[in-house]
Amino acid sequence: MKIEELFVDSLGQVSVQANLVRIELMQLQKLPAEKETPVFQVAERLAMNLDTFLRLHQAVNNIVGQMEEKGLIKKNEAPAIANKKK
Repeated sequence: MKIEELFVDSLGQVSVQANLVRIELMQLQKLPAEKETPVFQVAERLAMNLDTFLRLHQAVNNIVGQMEEKGLIKKNEAPAIANKKK
């Protein structure tokens, strides 16, 4: 059995309707010239039930945690909100 792979440049719209989650998988149409905005198109749409989506979320969070522990990525800390005196 051949398993096909699809390279994805970005995610498009993510929508939830009842128990179904749809995620648009986007690909770059062409390399933009300097100062041009990249143009993406929907290559595929991934649809799954809500339970599967939540398992996917947990799996991705686990992988991100492992990458942080290994120092491959760094958590982006939210900037502190400065208290302004009036």
